[in-house]
Amino acid sequence: MINHIHPLFFLSYGAIICFLLLWNVNPVITLIVSILFLWKFYYFHRKCLEKFVLQLDALYETAQARGIFTSVVSHELRNPMATIYSSVDLLENYPQNLADIEKAHLFENIRKNIHRMTKMMDDIVTIGRFQRKQIFCHPEAIDVLSLCTTICETLEPGKQRIEVTVSTQLPETLKVDPSLIDLILSNLLSNALKYSDRSIKLCINFSNSFLIFDVIDQGIGIPMDEIKKLSQLFGRCSNTGMRKGIGIGMFLVSHCIKLHHGKLQIRSQENQGTHFKITLPIFDAQNIVY
Repeated sequence: MINHIHPLFFLSYGAIICFLLLWNVNPVITLIVSILFLWKFYYFHRKCLEKFVLQLDALYETAQARGIFTSVVSHELRNPMATIYSSVDLLENYPQNLADIEKAHLFENIRKNIHRMTKMMDDIVTIGRFQRKQIFCHPEAIDVLSLCTTICETLEPGKQRIEVTVSTQLPETLKVDPSLIDLILSNLLSNALKYSDRSIKLCINFSNSFLIFDVIDQGIGIPMDEIKKLSQLFGRCSNTGMRKGIGIGMFLVSHCIKLHHGKLQIRSQENQGTHFKITLPIFDAQNIVY
């Protein structure tokens, strides 16, 4: 809230001017003191006005973001709901007209869209926790390769589009935050699968107390002048076309990397693919960030 000028300011100003006048102080000194007080009054009010304008801008941006959020989320939830509804309708009312392969396809559509909606809601909850500063970095000793394998199998069960390679000898356990790494890799890999029709590479490296992940795809790429947009909430590139998404994933990735005191590097070229390099510090017993 904007502070108002305390009444003591005016009382002290009046008392000093009265004192100067009653004691017949040089008028020049009285004028200088008056100018100083008036300048203070003007300076204070100018600062209050600047703060007020900043608060108005922040309120406007918040209202605008909420409007975009509501519009985007309602639109993105409506699409999978419509697909699920139409699939259930066909299975319920016309089962005799559907071949087994068609039924299997409809069930797969239902599963995919339920998974999509669940992930979207999970991401929205996570964003809220980030904004309320309820997510922290809690390092623990884990098997990094096993975690990465589980993430890949969850994203693409039974498929082989993600190639996992280890470029150096990994220790059995490393002290990192598994939940943050899960969020980082899940979003980067799911984006790579979405925007590329070819295989995806996940390279794991350990060097000088740093855990390094390289996620490389050969997809549509990112326009150079739009790379910074990715870390913004609802930020999507102009070349995504009809591919589904609301621009949450990279926002979560950038925040998770900051929480883990890591660094993100992006190299990309349109229609040539994208290379994300994530460098995360390894924590020890004397260096744990909570």
